[in-house]
Amino acid sequence: MNRILCLDQSTKITGFCVMENNHYKQSGVISVPEDDPTMIRLENMNNQLIKLIDRVKPTWIVFENIQFQRNYATYKTLAQLQGLIMAYLFHIDCGFTIIEPTAWKSFCHITGKKREEQKKNTQKYVEATYGLKVGEDESDAIGIATWAINNLEEKAK
Repeated sequence: MNRILCLDQSTKITGFCVMENNHYKQSGVISVPEDDPTMIRLENMNNQLIKLIDRVKPTWIVFENIQFQRNYATYKTLAQLQGLIMAYLFHIDCGFTIIEPTAWKSFCHITGKKREEQKKNTQKYVEATYGLKVGEDESDAIGIATWAINNLEEKAK
């Protein structure tokens, strides 16, 4: 059985999607208090992600690469979270793929010049493809998962 866990990670809200044998199984979000200091949010999100990974027991994980938006501090914190995720995956010997946002969006035919438009179009895509009305972070994770089940079959088995 292959079980792929896909993440649209951030230090406030992380979307996740689980695909089992290339079929949608579940999705959701993990959130931590937005008003907490950055390092507390980072620690809490890391702990929540570890619990999710331990509960799901994936055979492979796919998460989105970070991208610089407008804020260096945010970019740095996202890089730190990505490093924490990678360190845990190395520790438990779980394989992973880091996907560029443009790659999964292109595969799913997500269009839009601005980030907000792409987010809305991803939600529409998820509703049309899976019949699910979900928020932005969860829909991004499902988009990543759609890319994964069509492009990672050999690695995830």
